[in-house]
Amino acid sequence: LLLQTRSDFVAQYRNHRDFYLVSGVEGSEPLRYHKLPLATALTAVLIAWLIAANFIDLDGPLASLASVAVASVTIAGLMVATRCLRISEARNSIDLQTLVTIAASIGLGAALHQSGAASAIAQTIVDLVGDNPYLLLVVVYLLSLGCTEAISNAAVAAMLVPVAGSVGLECGSDPRPFVRAVTMAASRALLTPIGYQTYLMVMGPAGYRPSDYFRMGWPITLAVSITSLILIPWIW
Repeated sequence: LLLQTRSDFVAQYRNHRDFYLVSGVEGSEPLRYHKLPLATALTAVLIAWLIAANFIDLDGPLASLASVAVASVTIAGLMVATRCLRISEARNSIDLQTLVTIAASIGLGAALHQSGAASAIAQTIVDLVGDNPYLLLVVVYLLSLGCTEAISNAAVAAMLVPVAGSVGLECGSDPRPFVRAVTMAASRALLTPIGYQTYLMVMGPAGYRPSDYFRMGWPITLAVSITSLILIPWIW
């Protein structure tokens, strides 16, 4: 058994007949349970803040208070200030590679839109597929689904949303269904272990193989894809 215990566990149970202690986990630290009520309260404040931001209209300098980023950073700062979280822990929890990927993909998405490349790509897709909006919706969905298995879902959304919107405009349709198709497909990385970070985290300890992800993922992917492609044009 791998047990996460309080710091006094080893001293109390080293000679106990119910436990045979093999070793500790290097670099591990016990959780600070005495900070749980405060951390829970701060989390509740964050949730209440985000809910209230959707119902209260703020103008001028106060408008920034409705931002998810402002709320999240403020509560994270309070977590550090109240010692629920150490500065080193907060710093180590930031995945710089993911942040850089998302930031770069947002910049690439903006460049595709402002340079006219998104419209050119959209025009090429329409020329190849035709101007049938339902068929184009399927193509945009499958394109997003394929990309999200190789790169992060946020990066796929940032890059393909401008293209999807342009596809809708090029075929004379509402761009919203195409944008919705990208957001739905980008969140369906179920076929390979590289589509989502958590899959890679559990792959080694669980003894999974890449084929396990595909075998379990394709029925869910197929069901969600069919449902999405039926409901998206019907709702939007």
